[in-house]
Amino acid sequence: MKSLRLVLSGRVHLTESPLNRHSYRLQSYVQPSGPEFSTTAAGHLLRPPPASPAPITSPARLRPSPRPPTATAAREGVSGSGHLLRPACLPDTSATRQALPDARVGRRRPPADARGDLARSAPSRCEVMEVLCIGTADTKFEELLFLAAQLRSALAASGSDSKVQVSIVDVSTTEKTTANDFKDIIFIPRNTILSCHLGVDQHNLPDNRGEAIALMSKALQSFLKKRYDSGMLVGAVGLGGSGGTALIAPALRLLPLGVPKLIVSTVASGHTTPYVETSDLVLFPSVVDICGINSVSRVILSNAAAAFAGMVHGILSASNESDETSTKPTVGITMFGVTTPCVNAVKDRLNKEGYETLVFHATGVGGKAMEDLVRGGFIQGVLDVTTTEVADHIVGGIMACDETRFDAIIENKIPLVLSVGALDMVNFGARDTIPLAFADRNIHVHNEQVSLMRTTVEENKKFARFIADKINKSSSKVTVCLPQKGISAIDAPGMPFYDPEATSTLLGELNTLIQRTDIREVKLFPYHINDPEFANALVDAFLSMDVQASSSAQPKQDLNIGKSCSGQKISDSSIIWRTPVDFPDAKPASAKLALIDCSSMLTEILRRTRSILHKLKEQISDGTPVIGAGAGTGISAKFEEAGGVDLIVLYNSGRFRMAGRGSLAGLLPFGDANDIVLQMANEVLPVVKGVPVLAGVCATDPFRRMEYFLRQLETIGFCGVQNFPTVGLFDGNFRQNLEETGMGYSMEVEMISMAHRMGFLTTPYAFNPDEAAAMAKAGAHIVVAHMGLTTAGSIGAMTAATLDDSVLRVQAIADAAFGVNSDIIVLCHGGPISGPLEAEFILKNTKRVHGFYGASSMERLPVEQAITNTVREYKRISLK
Repeated sequence: MKSLRLVLSGRVHLTESPLNRHSYRLQSYVQPSGPEFSTTAAGHLLRPPPASPAPITSPARLRPSPRPPTATAAREGVSGSGHLLRPACLPDTSATRQALPDARVGRRRPPADARGDLARSAPSRCEVMEVLCIGTADTKFEELLFLAAQLRSALAASGSDSKVQVSIVDVSTTEKTTANDFKDIIFIPRNTILSCHLGVDQHNLPDNRGEAIALMSKALQSFLKKRYDSGMLVGAVGLGGSGGTALIAPALRLLPLGVPKLIVSTVASGHTTPYVETSDLVLFPSVVDICGINSVSRVILSNAAAAFAGMVHGILSASNESDETSTKPTVGITMFGVTTPCVNAVKDRLNKEGYETLVFHATGVGGKAMEDLVRGGFIQGVLDVTTTEVADHIVGGIMACDETRFDAIIENKIPLVLSVGALDMVNFGARDTIPLAFADRNIHVHNEQVSLMRTTVEENKKFARFIADKINKSSSKVTVCLPQKGISAIDAPGMPFYDPEATSTLLGELNTLIQRTDIREVKLFPYHINDPEFANALVDAFLSMDVQASSSAQPKQDLNIGKSCSGQKISDSSIIWRTPVDFPDAKPASAKLALIDCSSMLTEILRRTRSILHKLKEQISDGTPVIGAGAGTGISAKFEEAGGVDLIVLYNSGRFRMAGRGSLAGLLPFGDANDIVLQMANEVLPVVKGVPVLAGVCATDPFRRMEYFLRQLETIGFCGVQNFPTVGLFDGNFRQNLEETGMGYSMEVEMISMAHRMGFLTTPYAFNPDEAAAMAKAGAHIVVAHMGLTTAGSIGAMTAATLDDSVLRVQAIADAAFGVNSDIIVLCHGGPISGPLEAEFILKNTKRVHGFYGASSMERLPVEQAITNTVREYKRISLK
């Protein structure tokens, strides 16, 4: 071991590390003179606040100078044990400043004259670049340390170690003390992260784990933004389980496209869209749980470090490459396997015409990714050849877009050529995952994992209406090109989806519904979509729009860091966002199935849930509201079904209500709420023949193992759940005390999440926008906007919001739910909505509210009125 003395207006004595010849451990420090530096009480050096860094507009393809020894001499802050926390940035000099070319999308940089100069400035205050290893040191310190050490070794092997240092970032939600042996690796403590979001003196996180994760995730986003803006950050790698991944992923997603980002995760397989969304975040499967270093985790973490080091090395090396496509306008194109010949021909010709093309697989995420890049200014024109996501959205397939499809293109006013590729099909998983409602349809097995269903004449009319409504809002150039001889490779003579009537209906409806203007055209061509002539027609239409003159969009330069959520009462960051096709805990439909590999088989409850949702969405599409009803007795349920109700919910208040007591009795200690529901099942389930029956579940019940109780409900015959009794009806100090003592609304969110994973239909109550968003993220299929106790009748509440107030509150709850899941169903309930006229008023004065759920208004009030009026009729009989 040899010593090296460095002088920076003082003396710092360093010892070379045995792990890496470019890393040093602090041995002692002699305080410099002058006002520009200060020390802690223990004598550790603190650097002064840095000057504002130069603005940064894109991820770096970096070429920093080799790290001089002085770069590690001063550090910003120290850990509790006195270890250095982050590199001090040396004074800027023109001799050391390096240019950082742009690398957002395939190293493309829009021309400066059209979009502004996007060259990223060099780190004006720091010569050392860094990569961050992020995780919860209170539970994963050993693994973080191993990953950081392996990453440093891998960077050294690639020749990048002199340019990049490795730092560990602690995002623990507890203050548990970590080990002191950092092995010469810089450690950035949790308080440093929290200070970026909460303020220097606010380091205490809530006791509720979900709320703590949400706040730490927000803090990490702020921290990464500052680090990136400073010019230091090359990339970030994280590790974690479901909670850690949910914490780290949102922050990494906000780093620009091209910045290396990776998470070693226990949830890296299965449904990963909620973590990745449309970013270039890489999820690396951990195979085993992240719980210590063993023969498996050692290999996995080493491979992850090597892979990430390769990404970093690529970024560092790329600055030597020429930017061949920097002046080309970029065009987005959508493609499916069955439209590939068309898109390939379009792409090849556009490339020859001087355009850069980005092709997106139209799988739901693909369309969203394209529109995200449109919003960011990276795409100057779109050939939306394959709009199949619309079919899945309307019919209920697994590759659906949402209600916002086409909005970004229209709002950003970029030229659009649109066609109808693959709108002859709806996508599902394996054959046995297709909902029973479609059992008699024309099904084509594309491969073992994807089955296609031919769309019908009526469905095509709905697709045309959806597209036309969007296109008619456009104020920029749009050309709709329609191929008359088929819209996919399997919509052709002799192919399984050849249906001239269905296809001609789609084209005819679009031709009729789209309103033509000087800049909006509809053109029909006597070709098949995959004919070369049609591909040329698409390109001709596009070139006629003079896209190069229109390509003035400028990529956004700032990370989309959201505002603080520190005031949010309900947190859901510990809940993994779910979609209706993600049910990891659903069990096989029978014991026999449990003995075989049933990973691709749809369970009985999943089939029911999908069938129910499909029916409800078809009903909504036809303009018929969804009506749900509470039932406290068998006769109530029987005649609610006879009246045509769509859903029936049993919960304990129904029994009290039909016994002449107020519904609030169900929230008081007058009985075991969950046990009462089981008793009511014996009375109600035998008399209901076809309508789905759901159970009201008391999620805060301290004597119920919730997973077992939900399984019990499934066995009895319930097909869904609702959160009742609910703490949402409490307020003031009592509600606050419930939240503080672990009996709050977050337990109801967790129950809904668990039920969703098991395959149940989930229809929770939400009382405000925060709760609606939390329930939507937990996987709720239907959110019921609760306005309080029903006001009418003999035992109705006297205090309630007005109908006008309820319109605003219901709309806010609906908007929050739609902000998470655009396919969610929203119903209104309670308060002044005490009858059909009041329900109609709410539905007519709100947007995207799909129906009404009634309890007292559906069974108590009708019974009160019917019995009262009947008795009065009898009393009018005269004996004379």
